[in-house]
Amino acid sequence: MGTDIHYFVEQKMYRHRYNDPDRSGKWISIDKWTKSSWAILYPERDESPTWIVESNDMVFKDRNYDLFAILANIRNPENMPYISEPRGLPEDVSEEIRLQIEYGEFHSTTWFTAKELLEFNWDQVFEYEDETMDGEVFIDSVNYMECGSKLLDVVRNLVGRKEKSDFRIIITFDC
Repeated sequence: MGTDIHYFVEQKMYRHRYNDPDRSGKWISIDKWTKSSWAILYPERDESPTWIVESNDMVFKDRNYDLFAILANIRNPENMPYISEPRGLPEDVSEEIRLQIEYGEFHSTTWFTAKELLEFNWDQVFEYEDETMDGEVFIDSVNYMECGSKLLDVVRNLVGRKEKSDFRIIITFDC
């Protein structure tokens, strides 16, 4: 058993597409939502939101503990530099995502705009001492770009030519 990561995606939408001087849009989930059979069959239990994003439908699914450490200081025994401590849910998160996270057994929820993720310095290599089962000490390293390249490809594909700050990735972990 290990830690898994769950990714949700929001896009900021605007009423006035071309003339919105204060950029006061609304965050909308752009994930693939499925009706929860559990919530429909057992409504009296109130244990599941009506709509969920299945793990297989999430935009990104890799279990990469080094990436978890880089994103949010999760499973980071070597104390690698990371983007930020978990920030919790944004106050203006879309209702569907808020409900799925509230009903789940998640921890260390955080979020990033696509701009933050794409502008982070992924050209880092972190070196640390480790040791074998026999007690032999050696130097190991984590290449940030190798860890994050698949996620960055997904983010670039989501954004395309649109404004990077109008996309937000909500991340949460479970055990």
